[in-house]
Amino acid sequence: MIRQITAACCGVLVMASLAVGQTPRFRWQTGQVLVYRTEHNTVASYVTGESTSETKTRVQSIKRWQVLDVDGTGVATLQMSLQALFFETTPPSGEPLVFNSAHLDQSTPELRKQYENYVGQPLVVVRIDGQGKVLEVKEARPGYSAAKYESDPAFKLLLPAEALKPGLSWERAYQIVLEPPLGTGDEKYAAVQRYVCKDVSGNLATVALTTEVKGTPAAQEDQVPLWQMQPEGEIVFDLEAGRLQKATLRIDRDAKIESGNTHFQSIYTEQYVGDR
Repeated sequence: MIRQITAACCGVLVMASLAVGQTPRFRWQTGQVLVYRTEHNTVASYVTGESTSETKTRVQSIKRWQVLDVDGTGVATLQMSLQALFFETTPPSGEPLVFNSAHLDQSTPELRKQYENYVGQPLVVVRIDGQGKVLEVKEARPGYSAAKYESDPAFKLLLPAEALKPGLSWERAYQIVLEPPLGTGDEKYAAVQRYVCKDVSGNLATVALTTEVKGTPAAQEDQVPLWQMQPEGEIVFDLEAGRLQKATLRIDRDAKIESGNTHFQSIYTEQYVGDR
């Protein structure tokens, strides 16, 4: 029995060391379901003189990714839906507007009409390669366009072409398209996200992320819509399982506009909670 236990432990250690030494990749299996819990809190404020106008928003969701198919090159077709959604926004008037998929009867009627059909239904079907790049958006509800996944990868990062180790850095160049309500869809900006591997501990690699937008508008007020597209933070990737484990992304920007100051703060977290 002791020999069996020892052999099993050695097998686990060998698999872990292989995972760490190999080129990192998302690993998909047909029929697999990945579930993530997300929370996004934002505060947007405008201060002029002694007056402050502030809007707070809190969004919580249970996101479900189902692997529909995996081809011979490792490219997977995934379908995303929401198992649960909570949305609350508090405008400057101070009267909160709420949608809660668990208590529809307690939701603000306008928000219930807008969001109830987004829960429990497929929202997008995408093809994703082993690096995490969305190659194609096959089907999508409003808000889940190819431009969205160009700016914001489905699993928050693109993996490098070599094994992860502390100090390794890489980047991806892409284009930001400001779609409604942030823009008209015609505004396009070159951007780059830079990644640095901070640590590899066991099967988990911790990666730091920063975002830079190039050629931003000269007027500060025209830069405000781009703030939401410039996160920085940390991403944890499970090397052995080949999946996103956790992401914590932040934005904290302010600018002087006309006769006042505007400030935007965002904290986004996404945590893997199991296969269901």
